[in-house]
Amino acid sequence: MPRIVIAIGAILAACGAAAGQPCGEEWPDAAAVETSGYTLKFRTRPAKIRIGQHFAIEMLVCPREGAALPRTVGVDAFMPEHRHGMNYRPVVKALGPGRFQADGLMLHMPGRWEFRFDVERQGRTERLTRDVVLK
Repeated sequence: MPRIVIAIGAILAACGAAAGQPCGEEWPDAAAVETSGYTLKFRTRPAKIRIGQHFAIEMLVCPREGAALPRTVGVDAFMPEHRHGMNYRPVVKALGPGRFQADGLMLHMPGRWEFRFDVERQGRTERLTRDVVLK
């Protein structure tokens, strides 16, 4: 019986934004991006990204009113000024309702990068973006 209560609690915590609670308040160090359908909180591991070194991104996706929890999230990084992306393709795995982790990212040069998060919503993709400057 306690396992069921814990599982239900985890699901409710992940869905807290849908119930009017702030998304990811347990992640105070996370960056946030929003669209009409979702709030996505993310943080990198390690916290400081270094040129030419692999890193991971942890994500928490909170649906806004009328949106469902996503089953998948895609992640990529792109340099708009140079018109190219990363040399590596990250692998994203689901960690639980609304929680994901992308491994294998690497930014190979300094400059402005755009993180692109693709969330599937009712058969279409909703893109959330956030600029990151790497020095």
